[in-house]
Amino acid sequence: MKKDIVYKILICMIGIFLWVLLTCPRIDIESVSIWQSCEDDPIYILSAVAQPKLKWNIVEYIVLNVLDGSVGIIFDCCIYGQKHENAYRTMAHIKQKYTVDKRNVRMFATQYYCSCEDISFKPLNIVLVERHEICTPSEQMKTVIYPEIKANSTAICTKVAFNYLNPIHLIEWFEYQKLMGVETVLIMLQTLNSDAYAVFKHYEMEGIVQLLSFPDVLPGCIDRGFEKNRWHMFQSVHDEQLAVFTCEQLLQGFAFVAVIDFDEYIIHDKFLTYSEFLKSELLPSHPDAAGFVLNVSFFLTDWGISGTGNMLTTKYIRRTNPRYERYKNIYLPKRTKTVDTHTIHPKKGYKRIVLTSHSVVLHHYRKCPSSPQWKFCLRYTKTLDFKMFKIMPVLYYHVDLVMKEIGIINHTDNIFRKTRI
Repeated sequence: MKKDIVYKILICMIGIFLWVLLTCPRIDIESVSIWQSCEDDPIYILSAVAQPKLKWNIVEYIVLNVLDGSVGIIFDCCIYGQKHENAYRTMAHIKQKYTVDKRNVRMFATQYYCSCEDISFKPLNIVLVERHEICTPSEQMKTVIYPEIKANSTAICTKVAFNYLNPIHLIEWFEYQKLMGVETVLIMLQTLNSDAYAVFKHYEMEGIVQLLSFPDVLPGCIDRGFEKNRWHMFQSVHDEQLAVFTCEQLLQGFAFVAVIDFDEYIIHDKFLTYSEFLKSELLPSHPDAAGFVLNVSFFLTDWGISGTGNMLTTKYIRRTNPRYERYKNIYLPKRTKTVDTHTIHPKKGYKRIVLTSHSVVLHHYRKCPSSPQWKFCLRYTKTLDFKMFKIMPVLYYHVDLVMKEIGIINHTDNIFRKTRI
């Protein structure tokens, strides 16, 4: 009898201990010490973008894309013209605050908007100040960017370029996008290898690339970055979203925008340009679409080389079946409220269309993802896909020309070298 009582008491004590362990707030000592030592400004401004209008004097507002670590602070916008003598001051309002993955986040990706309807000069520079502060130019002041209006054109947002990128693969990617009718590629730029930078500058000179600086040392007093070993959950998600917010604003004057990376290709089985397959196939079938979610075929480099040459799209030709995973979107800015890396949020009256089966798919060339569902990726069913070989003669020709212009040596085989167009 006594043993039963003791046993029940022990069970009860264990239950209480587990309840306390699971319900009491847990403190991440390392994270707290990092954040508490922070003396950065409560807000970091990456970019300031005017409402897209044909004339500056009909611009109604300016959007600031920021990382916001403030709590209970009211900000004002100080807007300057050619001379920084007198500022036009107006209240800053939150347009959008990114709240996805907000655990252990100090600085939230946020958009503020500043009205400039009553302004008498062209806004050229802008800064945020706290309500009790006076307007003074500071290091945080940003030049106001006036976005292009290209109502029939397609653009791509690649988010942030960093660390190392293969220059030959970059050229291949850019030349493919040109074949697909892309007019602008917006890139946020951190420090990266000189060959890749030379490629970016080449296409910037061509007029297809727009480069914006992105800080190497990110604000918020925590050492982090976009590399796998420096990715900080969940603050880095907001760092990336800051780049997407900037793309969203700068590219809102385009007809179509895709958010993809340099190892991703949007492929139509007949290689129609993006605007062609959207206008002739997708939009007639979905007239109320704000954007389209593309399924992904993964060309896993861990499976080894299965093709030929040094071009990414002919070197790796074994893929998975299309999967609704790590998907990307191509969207219509006029019909979209906001976007992030993997999701679009339509305006009222429009829809996000998931293309479960269609002639358009995203090819993603990468290693096996590290997530649990990919644990046995080396055993997945593999399908040989020769689709990209259809355009390789043309693509190789243009890639070779650019490499010669930049001075990059290509050690690929000569299988397509003699092709001319």
